[in-house]
Amino acid sequence: MFNSPSPPRPASTLPKAPPPGSVPQPRRDGVPHETVPDWNNIGLFTAGIALGAILGASVALLWAPASGDETRERIGRRVRGQRDKEDVWDELAKELELAATESEADAEEEEMLDALKT
Repeated sequence: MFNSPSPPRPASTLPKAPPPGSVPQPRRDGVPHETVPDWNNIGLFTAGIALGAILGASVALLWAPASGDETRERIGRRVRGQRDKEDVWDELAKELELAATESEADAEEEEMLDALKT
């Protein structure tokens, strides 16, 4: 399909001519003629690029640290010029509020236990 095997050539001391392809082949009068692209090598190279892109995308999807929705949201924010810094501060504010409500609940529970002991 790509490179068909050629019949064996007899051994000689003269340098071998390159196989027909993208190398200009001289004509019998010594003037090189038009360069012919080697479509087998071009097709093989293109198939390699496509396979590499598919494998790279597959590995990226499998090893992604976040879900697709979250990743798209992050990319969208970065494209719009917003950074994750705002999100960090929002998350910190939520965590502090949660900690404050938990500490208030713990303090009320402790007061009730103290009241029951007396």
